[in-house]
Amino acid sequence: MSLEARVEKLESHFDSLDSAVRNLIKITGDTHQEILATRQEMRTRFAQQDRELAGVKADVSALAEAMLAGFKRTDEKIDRLELLIRQRFPIS
Repeated sequence: MSLEARVEKLESHFDSLDSAVRNLIKITGDTHQEILATRQEMRTRFAQQDRELAGVKADVSALAEAMLAGFKRTDEKIDRLELLIRQRFPIS
């Protein structure tokens, strides 16, 4: 094979490799942009879920407080009822 043919073959390989590297760079850049967009979307979703969770926690806390207050009122009524029963029917 002549020197000129070898040079042409090497130039052809170089052009192919150059094209492949450029395509790889483009794909890498596109992938990087997609990763950045996905990261931002995930941050937004996590922030939204955090807000929703905070609302649920507040609702559960308020419900627990209301239930506790209701139980206390019920206990007080039962105590009063028990006192009335003891006053009306004293145990000898």
